[in-house]
Amino acid sequence: MDKTEVTLSALWIYPLKSARGIQVPQAELSAMGLKHDRRWMLVNSDGRFLSQREVPAMAQLAIDITPQGLRCRFQAHECHIPFLQQASPPRQVKIWRSEVLAWAYPMSINQWFSERLNTPCTLVYMPESTHRETNPLYAKGKRVSFADGYPYLLTNTASLTQLNQRLQAVGHPAISMERFRPNLVLEGAQAHAEYHWKSLHFQSLIFEVVKPCERCVIVNTDPQSGERYQEPLRTMHHHNRFQDAIIFGQNACSPQNTGTLTVGLKGHVYAN
Repeated sequence: MDKTEVTLSALWIYPLKSARGIQVPQAELSAMGLKHDRRWMLVNSDGRFLSQREVPAMAQLAIDITPQGLRCRFQAHECHIPFLQQASPPRQVKIWRSEVLAWAYPMSINQWFSERLNTPCTLVYMPESTHRETNPLYAKGKRVSFADGYPYLLTNTASLTQLNQRLQAVGHPAISMERFRPNLVLEGAQAHAEYHWKSLHFQSLIFEVVKPCERCVIVNTDPQSGERYQEPLRTMHHHNRFQDAIIFGQNACSPQNTGTLTVGLKGHVYAN
């Protein structure tokens, strides 16, 4: 197998699914992915998850982690969300094909989100007792939080550089990696090399690369304003395709539930 040295150039976590991410200097691994990543989620009256696909304004929800919980900001408004130790009774929520139990927050917090987003919604949290599995066709027996399907998303800086060159050639400004909501951003490999990766090694920490990440309209949403455009999906339609899907980045899992990643860490990817 081919071996390439890479550097971990950025780390991102997204405590509240589909809200803004937090770029961090280091992050701990947990059974469901990076610690705090996508453990909170907004659901509608039917218990189905909400995302920027239907509610682009979620891009304006800025999240900070505090010792007491989360601090959420939307324009000039702010809401403090405590860590939940227990909630009774848990409620069933839907995330794609999964139906799992989650803890719901009090009405006052739900009202804050509903008013900001102009959409009735409830904030829920995934406790450790909830066991949601990845698609067994690609990663059997692995746990995942409220992420779309897999615990980790890897992206390659060279692929973004190439995409930005194509965007600028058609008169569209360059975009940031934030559009693609990665967890681990890697540099040192050639553009699109990630679609041949089988594993990523940071010393004893190993990530299994399982499936290219299919892309939707969220990448056309400005991560700061929530405004939606035709790019980059229009350009990606011609250059980032795999089995009739538009792709960018790779989904991954890790057999380890403990360990710490730090920006600047050197590692290796192995490809076929």
